[in-house]
Amino acid sequence: MKRWLFTTNHKDIGILYFVTSLYFLVLGGALAFLIRAQLAQPAMGLLTPGPFNQAITVHGLIMVLWFLSPLAFAFANYFVPLQIGAKDMAFPRLNAMSYWMYLFGGLLAAVGFFTPGGAIDTGWTVYAPLSTVEFSGQLGVTLGGAGLLMLIASATLGSINFIVTIINSRAPGMTLLKMPMFTWSIFFTVLMMLFAFPSLGAGVLMLAADRILGTVYFSSAAGGAILWTHMFWFFGHPEVYIVLLPALGAVAEIIPVFARKPLYGKKIIIGSIAAATVMSFIVWVHHMFMTGVNPLLREVMTLTTEAISVPFGIITISFIMTLVAGSIRFKTPMLFALGSIGLFLLGGITGVFNSSVALDFGLRGTYWIVGHFHYTLVGGATTGLIAAIYYWFPKMTGRMYSERLGKIHFVIYFLSFNLLYFPMQYLIDMPRRVSTYGVETGWGDLNLLTSIAGFVFGASILILFFNLIRSVRYGAIAGRDPWGAWSPEWMVDSPPEEHTWVKTRPIFTSQGTITIAPVSVADSSGTAPTTSSHEAQQDANVEDTHVSYWPLVMTIGTFVFLLGVGFGLVTLLTGAGIFLVALVGFGRDNLQGRFVSTEPLLGQRWPFEGIERVKMGMWVFLASEIVLFGALASSYIYVRLHSPTWPAAGTVFDIENGAILTFLLLTSSLTAVRGLAAIQRGNQNRLRFWLLATFGYGVLFLFLKGGEWLHLFEEGITFGSGLPATTFFVTTGAHAAHVIVGLIVLTYIIIKSFTGRFTKENHAGVEYFGLYWHFVDTVWIFLFPLFYLI
Repeated sequence: MKRWLFTTNHKDIGILYFVTSLYFLVLGGALAFLIRAQLAQPAMGLLTPGPFNQAITVHGLIMVLWFLSPLAFAFANYFVPLQIGAKDMAFPRLNAMSYWMYLFGGLLAAVGFFTPGGAIDTGWTVYAPLSTVEFSGQLGVTLGGAGLLMLIASATLGSINFIVTIINSRAPGMTLLKMPMFTWSIFFTVLMMLFAFPSLGAGVLMLAADRILGTVYFSSAAGGAILWTHMFWFFGHPEVYIVLLPALGAVAEIIPVFARKPLYGKKIIIGSIAAATVMSFIVWVHHMFMTGVNPLLREVMTLTTEAISVPFGIITISFIMTLVAGSIRFKTPMLFALGSIGLFLLGGITGVFNSSVALDFGLRGTYWIVGHFHYTLVGGATTGLIAAIYYWFPKMTGRMYSERLGKIHFVIYFLSFNLLYFPMQYLIDMPRRVSTYGVETGWGDLNLLTSIAGFVFGASILILFFNLIRSVRYGAIAGRDPWGAWSPEWMVDSPPEEHTWVKTRPIFTSQGTITIAPVSVADSSGTAPTTSSHEAQQDANVEDTHVSYWPLVMTIGTFVFLLGVGFGLVTLLTGAGIFLVALVGFGRDNLQGRFVSTEPLLGQRWPFEGIERVKMGMWVFLASEIVLFGALASSYIYVRLHSPTWPAAGTVFDIENGAILTFLLLTSSLTAVRGLAAIQRGNQNRLRFWLLATFGYGVLFLFLKGGEWLHLFEEGITFGSGLPATTFFVTTGAHAAHVIVGLIVLTYIIIKSFTGRFTKENHAGVEYFGLYWHFVDTVWIFLFPLFYLI
């Protein structure tokens, strides 16, 4: 129990993600069974409209956000460090916290089923104003949003961790172009997550403010449904590729192995994925063709939507060319890999139709769309990830699965999948999300066929489960490399030892060969790592470096705190107390050196040589924060441009007070810089003075900001007093929360400074805090003119 509850080992966390994602697959699949049973025949009475809407909503959210992506990141956690020769993820404790946030976020959303009114029932897109209190007042909607916030926190932590690990922890000789395709796919996936999820986070925060504080973002005419759809689909369409790319990366690993040929056009595939990553952020409006958005914008998004199919066409052609003249072995992983390509092609072809504004007017909101995105997300992504399950199962367990059961699974899976979703392409006059229909519609036969096929499709997943569970105990011994594969993870034992690449490390030569060398080997050319005495000591105590209680405890505190949003002040304060205790424990571990993660000291880090991993992590985190505040500021600009009137500058928010707040924050940045300069000269007393000054300015800023809020409340200007007040309170409130976080971190830095931990040679913590604090101050420089001067 200690291992699984408190581990920070990347392979253990990969297994936790794997098992948990399959749990959510069962939960989401059970809801799908209810949906298909209700729609099997006209006028079925299994589910009334309310529970049906809950099943539809939670099924969609779970399958997209709690099953597909986490299953991909199960393999990412397990295999990316193995593929690049890293000992572990760059930030092991954050990796553990990412998992627990994911799990408890899903549980928090599911708690809504047991509250009055039931779970979230707005559709998985949570469209406003349906998701506002006026139309969906039940607690389950709020808890669903809270669960999403925990998932967004998980995704952000995971994105930072993978980016820094892939850039900063590659083994000697592992250049970017030598990275396996699965690692490349994860790298581009987390880049999309880094910029997509903060947009959703901003939208959920705004919706939560509307529901809890009474703000009017989505109940106003100037904001409303259009504002939410912009916020959601800026996240939602990249999410399609966030789900898809890891599966394509796995397929790119599998096809060459079972075709016995190198991957055709690897550099072209990498370029295509890079292009698709960028383009994924400029196609979201094709989900809004029927909303009355600007016609020019619709035309532009038609072109970008059609253009984004080109990179995926290139990738598919590269896969086909890899098969040409290959010595193909039709093992179960290869069957599912080939099946995913075929099914994804059908999903892509039907998607091209949706890029047409004219066709979209006829197809939008029908079962054609349901069939299309299931061919893409289930046919392409899920099928590809099942191929990955069979491919990497021997490496993770040391046992072979039953090939016979695997092929039976594939046949039933592939046939039932097409019988389930292809008939939906003919239901172009049946609206989505309807809970029942009449005999006169003529939809009964096709719905009966899809429902029967759906139950058979679910049974095929049970074959997978049976095969895996049985093979873990009774499967044949796999050996180190049962497939004759070439990527680095197949060079270690099956299953790998608990701590991999500790005593030995892979070295990648310019000729493309891989050798395993002891970590003590040194090479003046930089092709092998050196090991410092400090790192050697870490490796000697490696058993103690992968256990930490605080990620789980901190997550439980967050879970209880968010429950308190619906269950009262006592629950909320209890959660806050648990979180603060965990935060103190987290900091004490750092101060006392109880948790020390290990990583190679020398490896391939181009183009970021010389940037320490924590510093890089801070820069990556700040990039996500830019998106968060950019989304909040963009929402402010959107509602202001669409409002018929807006108060003149200085009539509501005091310019003088805003100027004083600006002066305080800018001065606090100056004192933070002075503190860093002091410790760079080795002056610890000066460091403490300037850190305390920075803390004082931050506290004074919060005090005056709180006074400004109280003054506005006294004048009758509250959260719901129109869009000017709504945007001001939410945006400046989010900024104030970041100031509070900065002061908490600064408290830790000050304590550390008084224990003499910072020296002229070792003062990185002061620098990293300064990066965050300067960012917070920079954000205010933009907020001040937006709210006070314009």
